[in-house]
Formats: sequence, C-alpha cells, structure tokens
Amino acid sequence: MQRFLSWAEARSAPVVATMAMLVGGLAYVVAWGKVRHGGIWQTPPDLWGIARSSDALVHGNFSGVYFPHAALTSPPGLEYLLAPVVALGSAFGLHPLQGHVNGSPYLWAILGPAAILIGSSALFAVDALARHFSFSPAKRLVLALAGGLGVANVVVFWGHPEDCAALALVAWAALAVERDGDTTGNGQRRAGWLFGLAIALQPLALLAVAPVFARTTRRELPRLALRLCVPSVLVLVPVLATAAPHALSVLIHQPSYPRFVSSTPFSRWAPSLGHGEVAGGPTRLLAVVLGSTIGLVICRRRHDLATVLAVSALALALRVLFESELAGYYFWPIAALCLLLALRRSWPRFCLTSAAAITNMVLGNHRVHAIGLWWPAMMVTTAVMLAAAIPTGPGPAIEFVGMDTPVGMTRKSE
Repeated sequence: MQRFLSWAEARSAPVVATMAMLVGGLAYVVAWGKVRHGGIWQTPPDLWGIARSSDALVHGNFSGVYFPHAALTSPPGLEYLLAPVVALGSAFGLHPLQGHVNGSPYLWAILGPAAILIGSSALFAVDALARHFSFSPAKRLVLALAGGLGVANVVVFWGHPEDCAALALVAWAALAVERDGDTTGNGQRRAGWLFGLAIALQPLALLAVAPVFARTTRRELPRLALRLCVPSVLVLVPVLATAAPHALSVLIHQPSYPRFVSSTPFSRWAPSLGHGEVAGGPTRLLAVVLGSTIGLVICRRRHDLATVLAVSALALALRVLFESELAGYYFWPIAALCLLLALRRSWPRFCLTSAAAITNMVLGNHRVHAIGLWWPAMMVTTAVMLAAAIPTGPGPAIEFVGMDTPVGMTRKSE
C-alpha cells in the first residue's frame, strides 16, 4: 500500500489532468451536442473510422481495415488496441456505425473514455521527463494541465489518440537512452522496442529515431532496425495476407484529403490519386529524410536529453511544414515537447510558448482553404514554440529519479 501511495503521489499531476480530461471531454461531447446539434452528441468522425477498422479486426475482416476514403494511413496498432472496446460495445449492441443517436448512450460511452485514457499516456510520459529534469510539483501540475488541454483537443475534437500514445512512447524511449548512458545497454534495447510500438501506432515517431539513436554503434544498427520493424510487421501481417495491394498502396501513398481539412502550399504539388485525394507520402518521406539528417548531425555531437527533445520537436515541425494537408492535431506533439523545454528554462518562455500553442490550436481547429494568412500564422506560431524551447547555456541540475549516481559524480543538463 505504501508503494502504491508513493507511486500515486509521484504521478499526481498527470492523474489530475487525466480526470479533468475525462470529465471535461465527456461533458463537451454531450452538452455541446445538445446546444449545437439538438441532442446529437458532438463526437469526432475520425474516431468512428478507427472504430470501424477495429470492428473489421474483431470480425476477422482484415481486408476491411483500410476501407476507402478513411483516415487510417498507418499500421493498425491503435485499431488492435481498441478492438476489445469495440468487441465489448458489439456485445451490448453498440455498433460503431451508430455514431449519431439522438439523446441516447451508444459506443462513445465506452470508446470515448478509452480513447482519452490512451491519449493521457502522453501526460505521464511528459511528466516523467519533468521529474527527470527535477521540476517542482507546481511546475509539473501546470505542465500536466496545459498538456491535458492539448490532449483533449487531439482526442475529443479530432479523434486521434494514437498521436498522443506515439509521443508518449517516444518520450519514454528518449528517457531510457538518457538514463542508460551506453550505446549497447538495456536502455537502448528498451528504447528500440518502445519506438517499434510507437511506429505501429503512428509513423510520425520515425522523425525522432535519428535524434534518439544518433550515437548507436554500427554493430547495433541491425538489431535496432529489427526492433523498430517487428511491431508494425506483426499488426500488418493479417491485413497484407488478405488485401496486400490496397494496404500497401495506402501505406506508401498516404492518401490525403485537403478538401476535408486545410490546404497548404504543397497541396497543389502533391501527386493526385483521383477523387480529391492526393499522395501525402512523398512530402512526409522528405520530412523524415531531412529531419533524420539534422538529427544525426546535431545529436551525434551533443546528445543530452534536452537537445534530443528539441531536435525531435524540430523534426516534427518539418513534417507539418511540408504537409500537403493540415489538421490541428498535427501540431500537438511539437507543442508538448516545446512546453516542457520552455518551462525548464523559465516561466516567461513557458508563457510565450503557451500563448503560441493556444493560438496554434484555435487556428488549427478551423478548416481553411484560403491559406494566404492561415498557413503563415500556423508556421509562425510553430516557430515561436521552437524558438522558446531551444536549450541555451547550462540548465538546472538533473535529479535521476530511481537511479543511483556514483559517488563523486554529478550530472547536469546542457
């Protein structure tokens, strides 16, 4: 019991933020739906698409996981994760396609909380980083509440908990490598598997591979590649066995739909797939290559945790810079890392980053096709967040929570 109480106290900030998300998120779905839609719950359409793919997995219809014009363009890791929830809903007659039932409970009653809890993993991961940087309880609570607002927007408004879960796994992997202090130790192995799981949820995690593993030895690279690939291969095997051409086309081309979200300067240059679809894969591949190059150049020379996180945020920003479509939740992983790094430096930096993140979130929640002012505003707010988060000069001393530091040795962040 004492161990449990100590665990709860150490993680009280993200627990408080998660409870606030559950209450506030469900209240928004029900109350705002009554105000704006006459009683129909305000739920994100993309989450129903995810539920539909999960339902296909539950019923063994693997060829239906990547159904046409769906939001799913990544390995179906989240769909497997939500499959038990969808199966439970089906057992009670709450079919995922019955997404708009006037005034009565339906699948969202269990799917919504499950998605919020999955998304809340990002709060616990960022809090682990904050404890590693020796943040005070007050700073951790403020950071968790700010993060809770962002996660709620990603999950409740947009319906994409996989982005938050992938960010959480990347953060835990970076922390494992930092604590390991060796290029071939257990921390590296754990980090490799964590990244593999993150990629199976959302391939944006690829953008942080180079910064985190910049100092991995050549001898370890084949093992690292195996850990990165195995989880995605496992979740894709049934799908590829039944519908390989369509699944591979989705995974390679990354169909995007600018008309349903927001356009960018690259929308007109993206290869057309017909029916209003464009291929987002080429620009995303460009962002991965460019981000990986920058990550290797910087983090092979300087590999402290703050620098790794800052370079990862920069790589994630390259993704949104080159996107052929933009949705507000694309920016949250950048904001989450920048809020942490800015608060590590000072309260004024954190306030500036918070203002930029809120402005970015409000603007991003609108679907805009006249990009003359909107797209530059999104890029400027992202640049402000990155500038406020850049580590400059020596930082505060780091407390290695749960680790023994050899006598006579001190570690400080850069």
